[in-house]
Amino acid sequence: MTEKKEEPVVITITGPDGSEKDYVQDTVIPFGGKEFAVLVSIPESKDSTEEPDIILARIDTDEQGEPLYVPPTDEEYDAVAEIYEAM
Repeated sequence: MTEKKEEPVVITITGPDGSEKDYVQDTVIPFGGKEFAVLVSIPESKDSTEEPDIILARIDTDEQGEPLYVPPTDEEYDAVAEIYEAM
């Protein structure tokens, strides 16, 4: 039996200053009837030694049913971060 490998989900996040950074979806954590993505930054070069950024985003859907990554509330963030750290 062969195991099918999923393609990584890459998300581009626009920061408050307008700069864009690519993140890969590490895992999805269900909480409170919603799903939250743990996103890890993709280094700009293969030789980069900087620590990756890790952010949490709530996965909502837009009118077309496409995933929409939005900031969680403070309460959601705290709860999901605790779950992630325990993993």
